[in-house]
Amino acid sequence: MKKNVFLFLIFICIPFFFKGCSKGLEKNTLRVGIHTFPASLNPVYVTDETSQAVVNKIFHSLFYYDSRGTLKNGLVSRCHLKNKGKEIIIELKENIFFSNGCEMTADDLVHTINLLKDRRFKYPYAANISFIKEVKRIDKTGCTLILNKKTAVWKNYLTFHILNAQELKNVKPEDFRHMRLSGCGYYKIKEIKEPQRIVLELKTPAENPSLYSFIEYQVIKNTGSAPLKLLNDEIDICELQPETVAAYRNIEKWQKKFTISNYTKFGYTYLVFNLKSSAVNRDTRKFFYNVLTCGDFIDKFLAGRGEKVKTPFLLLNRKIDAAAFKTAPPKELTRLKVLTNSESKLRKDFVLFLKKELKPYNIHLEPLFLEYHTFLHYLKNSRFDIAVSAFLVEIDYDMKDIFYGGAAFNYATLNNPHMNALLDQGLTETDIEKREDIYRAAHKIWLTELPLVPLFNLYYYIGISRNIPVPPEVYELVGSTGDFLFNIEDWIRSVD
Repeated sequence: MKKNVFLFLIFICIPFFFKGCSKGLEKNTLRVGIHTFPASLNPVYVTDETSQAVVNKIFHSLFYYDSRGTLKNGLVSRCHLKNKGKEIIIELKENIFFSNGCEMTADDLVHTINLLKDRRFKYPYAANISFIKEVKRIDKTGCTLILNKKTAVWKNYLTFHILNAQELKNVKPEDFRHMRLSGCGYYKIKEIKEPQRIVLELKTPAENPSLYSFIEYQVIKNTGSAPLKLLNDEIDICELQPETVAAYRNIEKWQKKFTISNYTKFGYTYLVFNLKSSAVNRDTRKFFYNVLTCGDFIDKFLAGRGEKVKTPFLLLNRKIDAAAFKTAPPKELTRLKVLTNSESKLRKDFVLFLKKELKPYNIHLEPLFLEYHTFLHYLKNSRFDIAVSAFLVEIDYDMKDIFYGGAAFNYATLNNPHMNALLDQGLTETDIEKREDIYRAAHKIWLTELPLVPLFNLYYYIGISRNIPVPPEVYELVGSTGDFLFNIEDWIRSVD
């Protein structure tokens, strides 16, 4: 009889014991909802936002943008200019280690820059570091960057992730792209289960006892289910749709379970024209500009979810007025193939809305919704008439990646010598007012050529479980190298 009672108690208590263990583990795990699986975890080839968010926890950079969009020292201890701005002296922080145990030294910076500049590796943002002529090691933590020319915003373009030199020796480009690299950030990869989740593990728990031991990224393909997962304690943090935010204000149960924080991204959704296509001549492009920038079309579509962008040089946005061109819609029926990313509900809705609105003007849009990688392939190979895409950029005037002849994200294939010259000049001018004048001139050339039309900048909302201690300052502005949880050391857990 005693034996049966003992077994009965075991079977009754075991579920509660494991439930308690599960709760303990969850308390030490930050569960982040993401809407797409990262396209790449190699920091050299990260171009999408989800990949950037995950990679930022594994790898660190020389400089980074803080929650207000201000550049701060990351792996850099000290730095200064020399030789009339033609050299940058960088002193790295000491006692920084990669996840494979190697200490970060000047050799890692030298090898990283040399790899990024090597055309065989096809670094997407190679144009950003073209101002670096050569990098030389001074000592264990010191380096000299010798520049081709004086560069006004050199810190902006030293935000790439630092790689481990030991892993780069004799590596072939075709092998490197698929390597799982060690980083010197706070976390390392523990588990990858594509396409459902990625788990990161704290690299040195003893040195960072207040940080979460694990960060678990869960893919939530149905964005509408995010608030329910917050409600059911399945996740701790997730981006929410504007419709959810509107409903939140009226649902008391939601308000008790999670709070909402908002921020903006330094970038925008845009419509790009294939300049090689005869169907999108200059008059057609001007008509699109009139409808999208000068009319109320975008305001109707957004319905308060964001703001209209009037110039691709975003820092000029509030200083520029949009004036309509003297043009008319096509006299004959014009059929245009329009592409967008099928994973973005917003862009799909925008394309369908645009198709309906343009029908009375003899413009018939033929939508093609493509998976992300296929979408990029079509863009890069000019297999479209128009396309709706989006990007994040550095928090600066520069748009060299988009408009410079031959640049990686110049999907319109614009190659205007005057634009190229201005973009080059803008990167060397240190006087703030003169620099703004340069980009005003570039804005005028953009208006003449119209390779793309910027559309809108959305407001973004993050749902955060009330069990999570939210730091006093969360990100208000995120650029291309950041994410809402960039400073993970600020998102500490409660330590009993």
